[in-house]
Amino acid sequence: MKNTKIKKTLCKLDKHDIEESIDIIVSIISEPKFICRKCARVAKNKKYLCQPIKIKSSAKTGS
Repeated sequence: MKNTKIKKTLCKLDKHDIEESIDIIVSIISEPKFICRKCARVAKNKKYLCQPIKIKSSAKTGS
């Protein structure tokens, strides 16, 4: 794969962009920390989303 970066946010990728960058996208979405409030896509860095908000951890739920 030639590109090691994507030039658009995940929210703006079209089918062709996704097909060409699938390996990079998998890396970006693994262990997500942010979610786009517009389209609900997730990423580990907010720069990949149009309207990112931090995902709050739900690890402290009591049983």
